[in-house]
Amino acid sequence: MKRMSRLALSCLMIVVLIVLSACGTKEPKEGTSTPNTGNTPAASVGNEKAEPVEITMVRENYADVKYLSGESIDKNAVSDAYEKELGIKIKNLWVADSTQYQQKLQMSISSNDIPDLMFVSMPQLQQLIEADMILDLTDIYEKTATAETKAYLTGDGGNQLNSAKHQGKLMAIPSTNSPYNSASHVWLRRDWLKQLNLPEPKTMQDVLSISEAFTKQDPGGSGKSYGIALTKALLSEGAFMISGFFNGYHAYPGQWIKDDSGKLVFGSIQPEMKLALKQLQDMYKDGQIDPEFAVKDVVKENELLASNKIGITYGPFWLSAYPLMDNAVKDGVLVQDWWPYPIVSHDAVPAMTQVEMGVDGYWVVSKKAKHPEAAIKLLNKWIQAYEHPGETDGVYLLHNEEAQNYYKLNPIRVFSQTHNVTLGEVVPKAIESRDPSSLKGVEGPNRYGKVVKYLDGDTSQWSEWPISGPGGTFSIMYQYLQQNRYHINAFYGAPGPVMTEKKPVLDTKMHEVFIKIIMNQLPIDKFDEFVAEWKKLGGDEMTNEVNEWYVKVSQN
Repeated sequence: MKRMSRLALSCLMIVVLIVLSACGTKEPKEGTSTPNTGNTPAASVGNEKAEPVEITMVRENYADVKYLSGESIDKNAVSDAYEKELGIKIKNLWVADSTQYQQKLQMSISSNDIPDLMFVSMPQLQQLIEADMILDLTDIYEKTATAETKAYLTGDGGNQLNSAKHQGKLMAIPSTNSPYNSASHVWLRRDWLKQLNLPEPKTMQDVLSISEAFTKQDPGGSGKSYGIALTKALLSEGAFMISGFFNGYHAYPGQWIKDDSGKLVFGSIQPEMKLALKQLQDMYKDGQIDPEFAVKDVVKENELLASNKIGITYGPFWLSAYPLMDNAVKDGVLVQDWWPYPIVSHDAVPAMTQVEMGVDGYWVVSKKAKHPEAAIKLLNKWIQAYEHPGETDGVYLLHNEEAQNYYKLNPIRVFSQTHNVTLGEVVPKAIESRDPSSLKGVEGPNRYGKVVKYLDGDTSQWSEWPISGPGGTFSIMYQYLQQNRYHINAFYGAPGPVMTEKKPVLDTKMHEVFIKIIMNQLPIDKFDEFVAEWKKLGGDEMTNEVNEWYVKVSQN
């Protein structure tokens, strides 16, 4: 996963480094900022130069940030840029490494000693709201946020921004990101499909037939093949997460979904789960699943893929970068042709891929802050520079090899909810026409360039081909969006007391039962007994708690 993160996000880093360096003298593009949009220097009055507005923060000291000579988290090119362009000076009250940050932050909250601006988790946001320690940002956001900022934070239809609201009031700025990046795909050995003269999958029956053929006909010549990859994590986030298989049976494990009455129920205990588990059990009994999957992580299971023993796996858009890249290309030669396909359904109803909301935290402003509008101005500048790279000076940061991960020094950060999805519309077209003139920003042209290099013979760039190429994962993600095939978890609140206490135990039990059912150590009807036990051991109580939350947020 660490390797994946570097590969999948390397292009994003390039874009963001430009953002960090927003320290030039160029005027903003006409129409993107006016004196009333929050981009005017906070301390400017007429032509007089005023003292910068100071806002306090607490910060995490990231170990992977490599500073330029003479710079630190307290004073650097990033903080200098904000002071120069916006007249906002950042003062860190304290800085802690990642191992101590959360503990120290919680102590600050508990003692009611918080800075003007800080990054918190969902549970901490709820705690701060209940303690009346943070500011209602509704009016300030409405007046200060640019039109571009408002559009940027609602690209998902407003779900992420709504998660920061309490009783209709905007209490924080969500750390937005794409909810679509965790979409599932069926990854197949396309060379094996051709070798065995098998059709590309259009239905779940096609996937099952391909799995059987890969197992029985051993196209890799390994002597012992399996159909589909599973790991001990099973339904946890990861490279070989099998949730897309369950989605093909309209089951949504781990998610809260609406039932016919409009109430929320837990997806993992619904009848559709039983149907999918029965199918996996049948595949296991038929030898299509590695008998040791329950004790293997991604690295160990991937050894079977690398040695031509498995040709199907479910996974996210970046799977070609990790772990498939090292399997596919050996000594400059493509030896495994992996390719992604949309997840498929077992019936006539199209399969929806389950995704989470995509928010990993929130920026909050203290009620004691003297200049709360500064937080929104920082937000405006981040988005403006991120979306319009090249319109600001300071590009030296992009080329200075001494500086690393300076994007993390920004006081407030949000990321596009739709960027990769929209790339799925434009980059493949540019590749087909060999014309990148329509691609804006940095990431689109960068991904285009990698694919072109691959097509021109540079196999070191292969991992980008199944992502950005025509019919690749970005194209599929865009297709999912156009066809309304994303299934978002209906619960996005902080865990209540019951969930905090009961869910870890229930999840452990559920995982144990599901693994045993798949491995045929329990008959499939034990699923029904588990559901009854789940409800009795706190599941019903947790469901009531979730629905109480749902009623409240529905009234916002």
